[in-house]
Amino acid sequence: MKSGLRLAVGCARILCLAGVGLGLALNAIADPYVVSSIPANGATGVSPSAAVVFTFNEPMDPDVTTANFVDFTDPFAVIVTVDSWSENNTKLTCVPTPPFPANKTIYWVVDGESADGTPTSGDDFGFFTTSAGGGGGGAGTNALTSFSVGIHHFYNQTNTAAPVLDPEFPYNFGASTILASNRTANTITVTLPTGSISNLVPNPFRPELYSLFATRTNLTTFNATFPSGNYVFNVLATASNQNVTVNLPTSLAQPAAPRIANFAAAQSVVATQSFQLTWDAFPGGTTADRIGVDVGGVFRTPDFDAPGALNGTATSVTIPANTLQPNSNYVTTLSFYRPVTTSNASFTTVAYRASITEFELITSSGVPSGPLVLTNAGWSGGRFNFDVRSAAGQTFTILYSSNLLSSQWYPLVTTNSPTGTLRVGDPRSTTNRVLLYRARNGS
Repeated sequence: MKSGLRLAVGCARILCLAGVGLGLALNAIADPYVVSSIPANGATGVSPSAAVVFTFNEPMDPDVTTANFVDFTDPFAVIVTVDSWSENNTKLTCVPTPPFPANKTIYWVVDGESADGTPTSGDDFGFFTTSAGGGGGGAGTNALTSFSVGIHHFYNQTNTAAPVLDPEFPYNFGASTILASNRTANTITVTLPTGSISNLVPNPFRPELYSLFATRTNLTTFNATFPSGNYVFNVLATASNQNVTVNLPTSLAQPAAPRIANFAAAQSVVATQSFQLTWDAFPGGTTADRIGVDVGGVFRTPDFDAPGALNGTATSVTIPANTLQPNSNYVTTLSFYRPVTTSNASFTTVAYRASITEFELITSSGVPSGPLVLTNAGWSGGRFNFDVRSAAGQTFTILYSSNLLSSQWYPLVTTNSPTGTLRVGDPRSTTNRVLLYRARNGS
């Protein structure tokens, strides 16, 4: 299964190339290229579960040749596929896992090398639109025009240690305009603080959305290209033009890399039970900041401006029982956002910095159970710590109280132990003279 982060390169190339017209360009005979795609470029009514098949003009190197898929609508999403090759490596089949979102335009880009090492020219890209069955959006839904600029740092977490920057797409910039539903535009540009001017690319199936995406691997180069300062949007339209400045403040600090606290438990989630995903506190996070979780597109926390959205003080979210399929792998993202928003009677602006960590959440089908034993208590690192012994993968909840005779017991954490022994620490012990703990099965 491909990493969703790798799809960021597809975003950048699609956006840059879309300005000169989407379509398949014929390459020189010496270069490998996509001869045909199923569904065809520009196709509509495509089943969300349909496989996408690319046929090449010559055998390809399957180790370096990939097809990347992305949905540009808000919220931006990359789509994971399971890929397979024909026997002679001329046909690549991509099965969306989970299915593509319904009623969406899906953009794709193919990149790689032929069997003899000749790279593709970079002109193999296109799009198709999925059929009904969910989703929404589109023209006619926006009361105000919105303008946004943002900086994203992408990380990967593969174990319990701290996340590390993605080696290929660590630093990313995005700019977008979403027109009010009663407006159209001929062109939209953004002038960077450096004076450079870039075109925002319209989405052909969501006419109110214009966007720009770019990625760099060198932080110094990235910061020089997309610095803090004023980003000036210029909307040129037949009816009315508009000039709006979005300031990306120097004082807006880049959030630290999000780290999954119960990473081990997230590798053996019992799909038939609820699961509480936990993470380290957002350093300096406030109620004005936002946190988002996306589990393979199957489970998502509410949009940042919607009821129930997670603010910057949250440290966990519960995935309801039976939301995920058993014995499955889900590419999951945890995002810390630090936004600055302004609004008036005619438009809104958002400038933000975000740090996003990607990891795999793995489910199982079993429901381990057994006795729970609290043992090996101790004091270290300013915390009261103890071990919980259980069956491997057993879900349990730790409760605490300050009074043994009280009926008031409060949940500390709900998790599971993939090995059968889990170390638990409670920072509240630094401010409470007496704390009592007990454990129960389930959530």
